[in-house]
Amino acid sequence: MIPRLAQAVAFQRKPVASLIAHERAHGSGFWLPTLIGGRMWVVAAPELAHEVLHAPPGEYLAGRANRRILPVLPSDTVLTLDGDPHQTRRHLLAPLFHGDSLDSLAPIIRQIAADEIARWPIGVSFAVLPRTRVLTLRIAARLLLGIQRPRLVDDLQRHLSQALRPYAMLSAAKRLGRLGPASPQAAARRSRVRFATGVAEVRSARARRPADGPIDALNLLGPIAGQCGDDTRVADELFALLLAAHETTATALAWSLELLARDPGTLSLLAGEADSEDRPHLDAVVAEILRVRPPLVDIVRELAAPARLGHHALAAGTLILIPPPLIHRHRHSSPDTFVANRFLGQRPDPDVWLPFGGGERRCLGASLALLELREVITLVARRFELRPAYSVRENARLHGTALVPGRGAPVIIRPR
Repeated sequence: MIPRLAQAVAFQRKPVASLIAHERAHGSGFWLPTLIGGRMWVVAAPELAHEVLHAPPGEYLAGRANRRILPVLPSDTVLTLDGDPHQTRRHLLAPLFHGDSLDSLAPIIRQIAADEIARWPIGVSFAVLPRTRVLTLRIAARLLLGIQRPRLVDDLQRHLSQALRPYAMLSAAKRLGRLGPASPQAAARRSRVRFATGVAEVRSARARRPADGPIDALNLLGPIAGQCGDDTRVADELFALLLAAHETTATALAWSLELLARDPGTLSLLAGEADSEDRPHLDAVVAEILRVRPPLVDIVRELAAPARLGHHALAAGTLILIPPPLIHRHRHSSPDTFVANRFLGQRPDPDVWLPFGGGERRCLGASLALLELREVITLVARRFELRPAYSVRENARLHGTALVPGRGAPVIIRPR
């Protein structure tokens, strides 16, 4: 029991180093105790990860697994449903993240980013991560809720940060429910209730959408409220979408600026192509950032029935963890080093590049996240020179399931 607890604490404190050490000791698959999800089977080999992610529908369940590792999530959302209900919800939301909707969002992202970046301090050290969280939440709030009022966005930020507090994340431990109002389960419920109240305020405060105006999630999610107008289901879906859409992109942006602050030559190169239609170095840099610093520690699945994975027989209900930080180290020279031109002129191999997952459950918002990264990095490169606030590079720590910079990615910026 004590060794398992020590391993779980080590994973929580130093997730990437812990995973690498386990892979070196145990190979392509191993058991890993965790504080939130319990005991997981870790898949460390790309071919086994491919087998899981591209298995026939129903063999490996993503929705059930997501509920186990993020117990603050409501059960009826695109992240936590499986099978036909998931596909129906995914189809309902797809117009937000593709086609005309995404194309029309690029200038909005640039404007929001310009407004936020103008507030960043010049010539002094500051942590980037809190700033990118505000930025990406403003973008997500505009896309999902059609709002721009700073007060409403600040309220959403507060509710989401409370939902990811470590105590609320313990709500999967059913025995703690006996604590009643002081339990983590009660804390998680209160967070969702406060968020639902905030959504109701948004709906009453926002202007009526013109018939030819841009769509948002509140428009698309009308059918799931039903004839009785149950706003709770809408609020639950928005809660899950905002957690997914904003925290991971904010983390990726923070890592981007931290890495580019340590590579001024690449930042200058990006500034030089900022006004071009074709930006091949930017595409290569974004792909490499997401390879060397993936924003999530996990892609998870629950095994629906007993199965054999590689040489290992696993029982039904086994929680399987595919960690991008391990998979991304395969088939690359100097895998732990940021090499800005690694993907110049080529696309990453999808078997060893999984920042958005893979298979039929690949992240619905991947295109939006890539658009945000491209637009914000270009804007920063055009305006600023960056340097790191510390000579020692950042280590990752866990925030929920996000691999965030341990110190928040402190940098110093100066006008270019």
